[in-house]
Amino acid sequence: MLDFLLRRLSAALVTLVLASVVVFAVLEILPGDPALVMLGTEARPDTLAALRAKLGFDRPAPERYVSWIAGLLTFDLGNSHAYGTPVSKLILDRLVVTLPLAAMALSFSMCVAIPLGVFAASRRGRAADWLVMGFGQLGISIPNFWFGILLALVFAVALKLFPAGGFPGWGTDFAASLHALILPALSLSLPEIAILSRVTRSSMLDTLREDYVRTARAKGVAERDVLMRHALRNALIPIVTIAGLLAGFLVAGAIIVETVFYLPGVGKLVFDSINNRDLIVIKNVVLLLTILVLLVNLIVDMIYVMLDPRPKVQA
Repeated sequence: MLDFLLRRLSAALVTLVLASVVVFAVLEILPGDPALVMLGTEARPDTLAALRAKLGFDRPAPERYVSWIAGLLTFDLGNSHAYGTPVSKLILDRLVVTLPLAAMALSFSMCVAIPLGVFAASRRGRAADWLVMGFGQLGISIPNFWFGILLALVFAVALKLFPAGGFPGWGTDFAASLHALILPALSLSLPEIAILSRVTRSSMLDTLREDYVRTARAKGVAERDVLMRHALRNALIPIVTIAGLLAGFLVAGAIIVETVFYLPGVGKLVFDSINNRDLIVIKNVVLLLTILVLLVNLIVDMIYVMLDPRPKVQA
């Protein structure tokens, strides 16, 4: 098991290094003047030169890359051009919104999708199965930002059950802050619920064809126990795979949803940084999202080992 996890960790580190090179190349090496992008075409030449010197754009690219990586290792991400504050503080202040939002969305997805998938698999070919599959197709097709606007119109504007936007802050009012994240989390979780329910259904159908399931039924085991105790555990491996991938997409997908509900999260920070041409913030946030996705994948690998010991032999 330890050897399996060490190999996964090594692969994650190699991926992280490659991702950092790609992010750096896209934002700082490709043709174009970052200082000109930040200040606009009407900026004076001396102003452009001063900004290049301040941000280190006048240094060779390898030197800038090494300096950036060294700053990451010491948690010194530099200062934001638009906000004039440390990038690390900006990101940490926004993560306290984005991470709970993504966690709530993933929780909603798992709690709804897995029972739906099991329910559809147990009634294959019946009306309930077709209904769940139709919901899955609809959920994949609907953009989550449009669904978020619809939720806000119905539950915030018409029924006044939830706030239409904004975030009071965890320290100001914890209950109100949690309440403010419910609609965004629901809108963010819709595509994930649709995908996970279809994956759960497919995995359950494959598992229900196994001999040990037929043996359990022949012994008179109740159908509920067959589904939940015998079939679902073995069907969880592909479900965990997709859930791990979707967890990374949830953080990235929060960019649009946070903008719709005006939440001060990482997504809103990226959106504002793009508008302000704050490249240093964009660069660090993109790499942070990469790290989060890699961490989630490592956690998924550990869950693999707990659910099924075979991966540590086959890997």
